[in-house]
Amino acid sequence: MIDSNPKILLVQLFSNGDCLYATTVARQIKKDYPNCILTWAVARFCKDIIRLNPDVDEIIIVDDVPKNDIKAFRRYRRRILKEKKAGLWNEVFITMNMDRNQSLYDGTIRGMILKAYPNPITIPIQPILILSEEEKEKVKQYAIERNLFNFDHVILWEFAPLSGQSKIDFQLVWDLASRIVTNDRVCVILTSGIAFKETINIFDASKLTVRENAALTHYCTLLVGCSSGITWISTSIAAKQLPMLQLLDPQVAFLNAPSVDFDRNKIKNIPLIELTTLNREKIFDCMNNIITYGFEKSIPQFNMALPIQFKTTRKVVYNLLCYLQLGSVLRHFNITVKHYGLNKLFIKEFLLAIILFPINLLKNTIRKLFF
Repeated sequence: MIDSNPKILLVQLFSNGDCLYATTVARQIKKDYPNCILTWAVARFCKDIIRLNPDVDEIIIVDDVPKNDIKAFRRYRRRILKEKKAGLWNEVFITMNMDRNQSLYDGTIRGMILKAYPNPITIPIQPILILSEEEKEKVKQYAIERNLFNFDHVILWEFAPLSGQSKIDFQLVWDLASRIVTNDRVCVILTSGIAFKETINIFDASKLTVRENAALTHYCTLLVGCSSGITWISTSIAAKQLPMLQLLDPQVAFLNAPSVDFDRNKIKNIPLIELTTLNREKIFDCMNNIITYGFEKSIPQFNMALPIQFKTTRKVVYNLLCYLQLGSVLRHFNITVKHYGLNKLFIKEFLLAIILFPINLLKNTIRKLFF
C-alpha cells in the first residue's frame, strides 16, 4: 500500500550557509512528494535558519553529532537508516558535507548539497528564508537609531567567518573601516559575533541574529563578505541583493567562491568582485574605488581570477579511503573530470592522494595515539 502522506527526513545539520542551500532540496522534496510530511534534522545552533520555512513541517534538533566528527555522524546515519527500515521514515535524504557525500564536491558547496539529493532539481535554487514581522521591525529600529538613511553608502561587512573561506581579523577590518569612514557620507556595519564600542559611523551588528542580517541588507548599498553565512543569506528571498566584494583565500580546503557558484548555476544578476590578495592597501583601494567611481566601473580593475587548485581532492580521497569507500572515490573522480576535464593538476593530486594514503593514515594514527 502506498502511503498517501509519506514521512520524509532531510538531514542537513549545519552550517548556516549549507542549510540555506538545502532549503532548495526541501522545496524540491515538496514538489516531488506533494503530500509528504517533511522533517528536517538540524543542529541546535543552525535551527533558526529554517524557522518559518513553509516547506518544513517538523524539526528535529540533533545535539549528539558535533561538527566535523565523522564517527558521531556515521553512528547517527546508521541510527536513522534503522529507523527507516523499521518504518518510521518512508524516505531519508542526507545532504551533509560529510562521509561519502564529500565525493560530490565539484568546486562548490551548493553543488555538493544539491547532488546529494537523488532526483533532478527542477525548481529555482534561490535560498528560502522567511522573516517574521518582529524581526523586520527590530532591524528597522536598528537602522533608524543609527540614521542609516542619512548615508550615501552603507557597507555591510561580514568577517570572522565560520566557513574558513578567508583569514581577516577584527583589527584589520577595524583599521580599514576607520579609513573608509573618513568620508562622512559612508558608514560601515560590522557583522559577526564580536561586540565592540560603536562610533558615529562604524556600527556593531553582533546583537542582530544571522536571520536579521537578511533584513539589514535592505538598508545597505554594498556587502563585503567572505563566502560565509551572511554572504549566502544576502542571496535569499528575504534579502535585498547587494553588490558583493568578496575577500577570499584561494587555497582553502573546501573553496566555495561565489564566482564559481554563480557561473555553475548561471546566476548573472549579482555584481561581484573577488579579491584573493588580502593586504590592507589592496582592500582599501578597491573599497575606495567602489565608493568614488561605482561598483561596475571597479570590476575590471580589481576583480581577480581564482587559481584552479585541487587541494580538496587529497582531503576527500583520504577521508573516503579511510572507510574503504572505493565507489565514492571513483564518483569524485568522475564529477571533477566532468567539470574540469582531465586537468593535469587534478590527476596529479588524485594519484598522490592514493599513493600517499598509507603514509598519511599511519601518521594520523600515531598522532591520535601519542598527541
